[in-house]
Amino acid sequence: MAAVRHCRHACILLFGVTTRTIAQTDSAGTSKTFFTLRDVLIGGAAFVASAALSPFDERIARWTQRPTVQGDSARYDFVHSLTFINETPLTAAAFATYAVGRLSHSDVVADVGLHTTEALVLTTAFSELVWTPLGRARPRVSENDAYAFHFGQGFTRFEYRAFPSLHAAVAFATAASLVGELRERHSGATVYVVPLLYAAALVPGITRMYLNQHWASDVLAGAVVGQLLGARVVHYAHTHRRSKLDRSLLGVTVQPDGHGGAAVVVSMNR
Repeated sequence: MAAVRHCRHACILLFGVTTRTIAQTDSAGTSKTFFTLRDVLIGGAAFVASAALSPFDERIARWTQRPTVQGDSARYDFVHSLTFINETPLTAAAFATYAVGRLSHSDVVADVGLHTTEALVLTTAFSELVWTPLGRARPRVSENDAYAFHFGQGFTRFEYRAFPSLHAAVAFATAASLVGELRERHSGATVYVVPLLYAAALVPGITRMYLNQHWASDVLAGAVVGQLLGARVVHYAHTHRRSKLDRSLLGVTVQPDGHGGAAVVVSMNR
């Protein structure tokens, strides 16, 4: 239990530092590049925090596998069902939001859907670039050695794709993107929605630890990566001239073609 409390306190501390730093970055003005110096520092802090947490990985993993924590088959099945919250349905939902926005001619809905989709694609790509060459073994195949790395084997073997947790990364990227969109629009709902979004973002990482698929440090690193990329995509999109891709996608409309059908029209003026 002491190890779990240490993990929880470390996660809360790093998450608080991360969100405060991002807020300071956002208020500092528009940067010329996508990533800023603060982003680099956050990434470095995430690496250091994960390394600091890693000595407790095995102890935390053993605690999550205790019979009292695992419970009966009904609990296991319920937790396993929650793993559907991953990059595929989240990205599909984000893209569907964009499509609904275009079909309903709602610029706000389309904007939120598009930027969330972009954040999720970027987060997934970044995670893949790290965990496939790194080859960290998942706890279920290396329960007594949290430092088992099989470099390069993550390209072909699922069991060597532990760090960072993609489930945690995309969950936090989604939450950060939606929070960023709310703040850009100065929505009064932010104070109520933010706690709900981040509480939901915690679920995928916890379920992966319960299922013995990720070490605690994997989940922590994934959460910070997702938070960072989700927040940056939204902030950058709203403080810089839109790219040609954004303008074309946000300019898509479906209009009657005058012959009983419909035509897709793309405007680059948005």
